[in-house]
Amino acid sequence: MGRILCDDSATAGNGELLARPDFEPDGFTVGERMAGTVFLDDAESDPELWLRNALRAKVDAVLSPADGRAAAAATDFCLTQLLCLLTHRVQGVAVADSLWNQELPSVVDRVVAHCLRGDVEAPVITHRHYVEAAVPVAFSLLRRVLAAGQRDLRWLLSCSLVSGLIGAEMKLRTPELNVALPVDLGTAPARIAGQLWSRFQQLARRPFLVDHWDSFAADTLNGKRHLVWFFDDYPETVFDLLFLARLAELNPRMHLTLVPKSLPCYTDADVSYLRRVIAHPTMRRAGVTTALSQAELCAVGPRMSTANIRKLSPVLARRLAKADCVFVKGTSIHEMFQGGLAKPLYTGYVLTSEFNESSAGYDRTHAPTMLLRHGPGEYAHWGFEGRQFRARSAADGRRISVCWSTLAEHLTRREQTDPARLRADRTFLDSLTHRVSARSAHALAAEKRIVSERMDAIRNAY
Repeated sequence: MGRILCDDSATAGNGELLARPDFEPDGFTVGERMAGTVFLDDAESDPELWLRNALRAKVDAVLSPADGRAAAAATDFCLTQLLCLLTHRVQGVAVADSLWNQELPSVVDRVVAHCLRGDVEAPVITHRHYVEAAVPVAFSLLRRVLAAGQRDLRWLLSCSLVSGLIGAEMKLRTPELNVALPVDLGTAPARIAGQLWSRFQQLARRPFLVDHWDSFAADTLNGKRHLVWFFDDYPETVFDLLFLARLAELNPRMHLTLVPKSLPCYTDADVSYLRRVIAHPTMRRAGVTTALSQAELCAVGPRMSTANIRKLSPVLARRLAKADCVFVKGTSIHEMFQGGLAKPLYTGYVLTSEFNESSAGYDRTHAPTMLLRHGPGEYAHWGFEGRQFRARSAADGRRISVCWSTLAEHLTRREQTDPARLRADRTFLDSLTHRVSARSAHALAAEKRIVSERMDAIRNAY
C-alpha cells in the first residue's frame, strides 16, 4: 500500500520537518473532489470521467502501440481497481480522503503499473516524444548560452526557469503562443535552437515580476551553506545543472543535495536521467561535471510528480533537516510544501497556466517570470475554495477566479504603508473567519498578523 501511494517514509511521517504538527497542504483531497465539494470547471467536475481520462492516456502509453478495444478494456479494468483503492480504508480513513489532488496522477501511475505490468514500481512513461524532442533542443540552447560566455548567476537562473517552456506544447498545460518555445521531432535540434534563440534570450532577460534574488544569493553564496534542490522537467534540468555548477564554483563551501524523482513521473527528471545529464560531454566540456562532483545526488527522492513532506524517504528527510534553504522547481510541489516546511523555501516559474494565475493573483497574459522566497511555515497564497466567490479582471478582459489570499496580496500586505488599505484588508480577513476551510485557518491567522504588525509599525513611526 505504501508503494502504491508513493509513500517512502519509514516513520510516522517526517514530523521534524514540519513547521507545525497539524500541517496539511492548503488544497483539497481526492475525496473532496469526488464528492463535488471543490470549485472546478464543469469539464472537471464529473469524478468518474476525470479518473477515466487520467487513466486512459497512461494506459495508451503503456500499451503503445495498442488497438482501441484493448486500451478501452484495460482502462475499464484499471478504473475498477483505482476506485477500489480510493475507497479502501487505512486506519479507518478512506484512501481518497487522505490523498491530495496533486498526488493522484502518480498514484494512477502505480495502479497502471501494477495492473498492466505486474510490478507496482514499473515505470509509466507517458511523454517519451516530449523528452526525445525537447532535451536535445535544450542542449543546443545550452551550448549557445555557453558560447555567449555569460556567467551571471541571476541570468543563468532566469534561463533555467524559461527553459521550462521548451516543448511545452507537448505537455498538458500549453502556454500562450506569445511565450511558446515549440519543438518538432522531425527537425534537427540545432536548427530549432537557432529559431528559438532570439525568443529564448528575450524571455530570459526580462526582470522577475516577483524578485527575491538578493535573498537567495544571501542564503547560498556566503560561507558554509546547505542547499537542497528539487528538479522538475527534463529540459529544465539541463539548465538547472549549469546554474548550480556556477553557484558551486562561486561558493566552494556550499553543500548541494540534488533531488530528482526516484521514478519517471509525467515530465519530471528522474535519477537515472540526472546521472546521464551530469556526465554528458557538453557538461564535461563546460566544467559542470567537475563542479558538481562533490554534490550529493539523492537517489531516493519522491516517486511522484509532486512531493508530500510526510511521505519523503528517511534519507531525503535527513538532508532536508540539515538544509539552510530549499529550492523547489514546479508549482505542484510548491503548493504541497508551502506553509508546512520548517525551512526557508524558494521556487521559480514562468506564469502561464490559469490555475497558477488563480493562486498568484497576477495576470499571465505576458507570462511573467517569478522568483519567490518565503520563510519557514509561511504561506504565499491560500484558500483555494475562495475561487468560487472571488474574481479579478485581467488586462485582456478575462475574469480570473482567485484564492481567498493570493501571492500578490500577500506580498503587498507585507510592505503596505497605507493605513486605509490595511484597515480594508483587516476587515476583509475578519469576514473570512467562518468561511475558510479548517485547513486554511492557520494561514488566515498568519495573514491577520501581517496586517496587524504593519499597522503597529505605522503607528509607532508616528
